[in-house]
Amino acid sequence: MATIIKRESQMHSSGTSLRGVAYDLSNIESQAESYLGDVRGEAAKIIQQAKQEATKIRKQAEQAGRQTAEAAVEAILDKKVVQQMKTMTPALAKAVQQIEDSRLDWMRHWEKSAIQLATGIAAQIIRRELSQHPEIAIQWVQEALQLSAGAAEITVHLHPTDYETIGNQVEQLASVFCQAAPATIIADDSVSRGGCLVTTEFGSVDLQLETQLSRLAEEMC
Repeated sequence: MATIIKRESQMHSSGTSLRGVAYDLSNIESQAESYLGDVRGEAAKIIQQAKQEATKIRKQAEQAGRQTAEAAVEAILDKKVVQQMKTMTPALAKAVQQIEDSRLDWMRHWEKSAIQLATGIAAQIIRRELSQHPEIAIQWVQEALQLSAGAAEITVHLHPTDYETIGNQVEQLASVFCQAAPATIIADDSVSRGGCLVTTEFGSVDLQLETQLSRLAEEMC
């Protein structure tokens, strides 16, 4: 007699039902999906961290590169400055020397101008005094004769006006200071008013106002 076996009651040779197998496969698939999700999450975190690290590294590299570049530029600028200073130093030294030379020239010019002004003013004052006090001219003649004493040939040169006014007094002085030989008194229009020029065989004694002021100016320079 034949026996009919129903599908629901069919069994695997292992003794496990098909529904149980299907359930087990579904569970494994769910676990696999969950695991894959976890893996994907971890991978995403790793990628995000990697991106953040890369960004950080890139910024650090940019900063380091910027600092290195700035340091390099600064070094180049320093080198250029040093080179330019080496080039400019002689020029600056020359400029300083020129300024100093100009200052000294200006000082010398100022001193000379001041002395000329002072001697000019002195000449005006002395001329006025000579016109009012002719005895000053006699004192100068006396000094010149004293310096020329002992010479055998003495000639006293006076301005023509002075010759007329103080000629006699000069002759009296000459007789006192020129006992070795008589002195000759002459009018000489090349001699300035108030001054005198005494010539001897040894040289001359010039006590004209201009000559005395010129000597004074030379001593002051």
